[in-house]
Amino acid sequence: MRKIFQWALAAALICGASVFISCTSDTSDNPVTPDLNLSEKIIGKWMVTDVDGQVAPTNEMWIISILSPTKALLSASLNERPEIGTFWFEKEDVDISIIGNKMTLTMKPDEHTTLVEEYDITSINDIEMNANLKMTTSFDGKQSLSTSMPVRLVKQTADYTAEIPGLWECTGLTGIETYNDANARLEFLADGTYRYYRKNEGGEWEAVTTREFQDYFVDGTLLATRWKNQGDQELREWWEIASLADGQMTWTALRQNADGSTIQQGMTWKKIDLNIPEKIIGTWITGDVNGQPALTDKKRVVTFVSATKAYYSSSRTTRPEVEATWNNKVEANVAIDGNKVTLTMQTDEQTTSVEEYIISNINDNYLTANHKVTIMVDGNVTHTAEAVLCLTKTTADYAEPILGLWECTGLTGIETYNDANARLEFLADGTYLYYRVADGGQWQTVTTREFQDYFVDGTLLATRWKNIDEDELREWWEIAYIKGDKMQWKALRANEDGTTFEQTMDWEKVE
Repeated sequence: MRKIFQWALAAALICGASVFISCTSDTSDNPVTPDLNLSEKIIGKWMVTDVDGQVAPTNEMWIISILSPTKALLSASLNERPEIGTFWFEKEDVDISIIGNKMTLTMKPDEHTTLVEEYDITSINDIEMNANLKMTTSFDGKQSLSTSMPVRLVKQTADYTAEIPGLWECTGLTGIETYNDANARLEFLADGTYRYYRKNEGGEWEAVTTREFQDYFVDGTLLATRWKNQGDQELREWWEIASLADGQMTWTALRQNADGSTIQQGMTWKKIDLNIPEKIIGTWITGDVNGQPALTDKKRVVTFVSATKAYYSSSRTTRPEVEATWNNKVEANVAIDGNKVTLTMQTDEQTTSVEEYIISNINDNYLTANHKVTIMVDGNVTHTAEAVLCLTKTTADYAEPILGLWECTGLTGIETYNDANARLEFLADGTYLYYRVADGGQWQTVTTREFQDYFVDGTLLATRWKNIDEDELREWWEIAYIKGDKMQWKALRANEDGTTFEQTMDWEKVE
């Protein structure tokens, strides 16, 4: 109700008149206008471009789509002045009535409020329509606001709603910079949200993650955006799409300065095709998380064998929010929609894991993406997490070369569970044996363990084991290389205080 009230007030302020006084002169002495055959000519999409004889700034334009003499849609975004407030109409249904040369639009945002727009149309053709507009707001049937003004509407022959989804990079800016600038990528999604990318210090594109929401709509040629940075006020911007074809797009806007003068602004864009279905094929391992090198126990491996199928490996210990997981090349369904790659995995009968990668860069060596994981148990969401990931492509796969008996020949960094006095025998069934030197100097297998499992995927080595009457333990390594009978592991680990340390182990194969 408040939004509709503010809209009527906005119209009055645009007119520069009291809300109870018409902006236009009395037209009762004007001759009767011939029948304009309005019901037939009115069908189409119309944008209000002039108000009270002046070209409207882009932020004061709105779109009316007349689908039939009884059905219409309204799209508008007004955030004009602090005293008016804001509203956001995205192709909202409105009632329409056409009698003679008058078109009446009626909206009832709630059971108490009615907004009526009466367009007394003076001329119409295939290009434009001119009308005297009267806007009336009533509360519980009692008129409270009324204002009128002449308006001009231009018929829209283009509608870029379907063409704009995708990733676009700015290639030029004329006029003053507003919120969008020349160092930007915008990704418009089909669900009415978008993502904003900036280059980081390393020259790589990264999505801005400080926004609570980013919405947009396109109706005809009108593009409206709104967003809110965390802790700040909501912001909005408006453009007209002048052209969009063959991967090129041009925006224009008429802005109004504080002194009432106007300025023209333009932006040009090119569509970025990352060719993800082709480039994604291969094995990827986590490199960075939120700009920092990933701890080895946080790494995951994803192998895309096609644009619809992948295998996923990760090992996670129990945390307060999630149970432990052991994913050894779990099959995942893949869906690719533009720059969005979604993996869906059924890790057990009750648990489904969905991972979304919104990719901003991809080449033969690495990809960067906004990553979101959602875990559902029996259809209920139990955990979500988001991060910016950099995944590194690897051509190495040590699943077979690691098989056999290996003896540790060197350890750098502090000892964890594996130490320098050890032999490990990796078996083809995904289990391993652990040997220690006995008092007599002979190697003996450790027999106090209930199980000892491992997997190798790409370069990632994950192990888990359980000593009798003790809790399960795990460890993670990256295999730096296996060359003949030599092998080296490396790991990045975290101390309890959050600092990190590196660790390496060298191994020699025992025949």
